[in-house]
Amino acid sequence: MKFARIFVLAIAVAAGLVAFRMVMMSGGTPEQVVVQDREVEQPKSQVLVAKNDIQLGGKVSKDDLSWTNWPKDAIPLGSVTKELNSEAHKEFEGRIARAPIFAGEPIRPERLINTDKGFMAAILPKGKRAIAVSVEAETSAGGFILPGDKVDLILTRKSDAGARSETILENIRVLAIDTTTAGEQKEKNLPTKRTATLELTLGQSEIVAQSQQIGTISLALRSAQDSADDAVEEDNRRRGVSYVKYGVTSQAGGQ
Repeated sequence: MKFARIFVLAIAVAAGLVAFRMVMMSGGTPEQVVVQDREVEQPKSQVLVAKNDIQLGGKVSKDDLSWTNWPKDAIPLGSVTKELNSEAHKEFEGRIARAPIFAGEPIRPERLINTDKGFMAAILPKGKRAIAVSVEAETSAGGFILPGDKVDLILTRKSDAGARSETILENIRVLAIDTTTAGEQKEKNLPTKRTATLELTLGQSEIVAQSQQIGTISLALRSAQDSADDAVEEDNRRRGVSYVKYGVTSQAGGQ
């Protein structure tokens, strides 16, 4: 009986080896069933975007806008969709950009101005004024101050005792150099003898107007890191900003 069992077992092992060899020689591999996950298509909506770069103060044309598919759960807040306003691309034609808009960026209505007033009056924030200051190379960082930069205003007065300079205003935005606004300049620097238009409050406008009568105003260019509004306001509150009114130096933090 033992011999018969051993004989049957040997035959089974031999048959398995033969089958394995045949499979290896045929190059076949056991069939694998590949299950691919079907991609779930996300619902999309058409969003109005800028087809081309639109500069600050640029007038929007029909060729500057286009509709593009956008995942519904990723549409930026405030964007214009075709479902809500299918005629938006026509309504926005001719409006003025109050900030640069880049190609592919969703259009937000609050960044476009619809007004029959002048551009400068349209882009001025509420409560602000625009005042022009004559500047030359030696009083404007060699002509490298451009629209959109932030500057400090330094007043220099001459007397029999000599010249005296003091900072009268800080972190002031340059709206334009001559008639060139931010986004319009094509060169790295503008001609040296120009008029700088500054964004000021009513009180600051009075200070600048008076200062021009008693001395020379120079513009000191601020670095981008020093131009953050919150940082400068905190610094001003801490130590006060000096200014001149009626020829007398005062501290803004002390009034």
